[in-house]
Amino acid sequence: MTATLIAIIVAVTIVAPALQVQLSPVLTGSMRPAFSPGDLLITAPADVGDLHAGQIAVFTPPGENAPYAHRITSVTGDSAHPVLTTKGDANPANDRWKAVLSGPKVPVVFATVPYVGYALLWTQSPALRAILVGLLGLLMTSAGIRHILRQPSTAPSNPEQSANTVQPTTL
Repeated sequence: MTATLIAIIVAVTIVAPALQVQLSPVLTGSMRPAFSPGDLLITAPADVGDLHAGQIAVFTPPGENAPYAHRITSVTGDSAHPVLTTKGDANPANDRWKAVLSGPKVPVVFATVPYVGYALLWTQSPALRAILVGLLGLLMTSAGIRHILRQPSTAPSNPEQSANTVQPTTL
């Protein structure tokens, strides 16, 4: 259990950034049934010139503060500055905005993990993050103590055996 937890922490903190993979929790139901609130989106950067209809891109719409993950319904404009028309799968119509991309890359969803996004949201709260760090410390301390207590003892388990095995010494 401890090794699994450590492997997950290493993967999230070291491997994901090295591969430029981002993790984003889903906050709304606009993309049902593809994914639901509480799911975790795993994204990787894609060249804006390679975007096409059907992909799910993560971007911040004009006039909004939070990023959206919506399906691309069309791509217009030139390959250096494409304009995306998007739609949430659960929404009846295309989004009211056009996403004008100015950077060379945009995150594109390549996998989802059900329910794990809730854990990511919880870790973004400073109080809950402190609790999680404390619990992780307790878990690791507990595992260390259990490991120490499980080590075989070097003392004999039967006191009569120890009395019989003592050899007299001559001075």
